[in-house]
Amino acid sequence: MAITKKSGRQTVLCAHVDIAFGDLASGVAAAAIEMPANSIVLGGGVAVSAAWNSGTSDALVVTGAGSEALLGSTSIAATGWKALTPVGTKSSTLANITVTWTGVGAAPTTGAARLIVYY
Repeated sequence: MAITKKSGRQTVLCAHVDIAFGDLASGVAAAAIEMPANSIVLGGGVAVSAAWNSGTSDALVVTGAGSEALLGSTSIAATGWKALTPVGTKSSTLANITVTWTGVGAAPTTGAARLIVYY
């Protein structure tokens, strides 16, 4: 039996948000991107453009709309790309992707990143 090819296509969408060190409180989850119902995170990441500089350490966690870890605790004390690891969870309702920053030591005076999510 031959495969019946489908001509319908759906475009991958992208959402992004810029985050600065003053936007977050240490240890507090902040809603970053609102995901539509029935969406599935396909990929993305955090592009750190200015390193956070707390006295001892800085880490970021990105949690999906279904409470799944998209980015486990990852240092943001250096610039660079931190890739998300989506697990294919479908959000059945409108929900938020959250970010949680944890800083140890003196409060940071620099830090900037962009969270990018493909869905």
